[in-house]
Amino acid sequence: MKYILFMLITILGVSCKKDDNLIEKTDYIYEIPPVKLTSDAKVGAYYLNYLAADWAKVHSDTSILGKPYNAVTDPAIFPQQLDWADEGGIDYFIFKWNAAATDNTLLNTFVSRRSSQKVKMVIDFNMAHLNATNASPLTGAKLLTMINEFKTLVSQYISKDYYFKIGDQPVILISPINLSATTLTSIDYKAVMLSLRSELNSLGINPYFIGELTTGWVAPSNFDQTALASMDALVLTSWNTPDFDRWWGFNSYLDLNWQNWKKSLEQMNVEFVPCIFPGYNEPTATTQRVFDRSETNYVNYTNVAKKNMGKNRLIIINSWNDFSKGNALEPSKKFNKQYLILTKREFKVQ
Repeated sequence: MKYILFMLITILGVSCKKDDNLIEKTDYIYEIPPVKLTSDAKVGAYYLNYLAADWAKVHSDTSILGKPYNAVTDPAIFPQQLDWADEGGIDYFIFKWNAAATDNTLLNTFVSRRSSQKVKMVIDFNMAHLNATNASPLTGAKLLTMINEFKTLVSQYISKDYYFKIGDQPVILISPINLSATTLTSIDYKAVMLSLRSELNSLGINPYFIGELTTGWVAPSNFDQTALASMDALVLTSWNTPDFDRWWGFNSYLDLNWQNWKKSLEQMNVEFVPCIFPGYNEPTATTQRVFDRSETNYVNYTNVAKKNMGKNRLIIINSWNDFSKGNALEPSKKFNKQYLILTKREFKVQ
């Protein structure tokens, strides 16, 4: 009996012994300390051009404007939204542009309805309409089309005083930088961006290009390094996750990922731009975990962003008004202006 007891104690002692090869939990689950800014961050927000199909989706919340709206056909909403954006310290709205007629109409509506508000415009140029493929890449006539589109955008919007700039450099997003597996050789970003910069420089425009990766959580080593290096900055737009560990330890996992991105991009002289959301609740996406809206969650998220932003202090919020994903910053029926107030408090020096 004594022998059996001795063996049990020995086994328990061995099983409880610390394994020096295991990673300490505190290495990847930790508190994010508050970050106090000494100068304002430059905050942008994606603006969704809502259509009837978008409003038809199931929403966890909706705008306090009180009705399904479309900024193109209901331009009266813009002045109110721009006033709210000023209240929240939003410096610019990001408008996706993919050569559709409604894209230009939305930009023109912004211009015509903007008056004394401070919020400015940034264009997110989507390359999808250029139809680049591996067999027919973005060269020759397709590249010329892109350049001519940019010349028109410069003339109509990018050269204007309502366009957002860093110093004298207008900020332009380029999307997507993460090409699909079937189009990996369709765009030589290094060659395309060199040509585009040269053409814009000839017009007196020195652009600040932010490459947009429509994903999150992936390490920089998984992307074409020449494509990343061809940009002035990089942003990854999606940080929702179905993964329990990343959801449970969200802020520290995010911090580790962003530290890797920031360090890797700095070696290329490229700036990392953190992208955050107020919350996440997409009823139609059953594989995603809800990121609850609370002041604690959002403030922690803003501190991770402030901790990892680059020299130009750029922050992007996804989104201003995508209520179908529950990540809208625009005042809503459930939260009113709470997240505008928090955004300004955290990113602007009071």
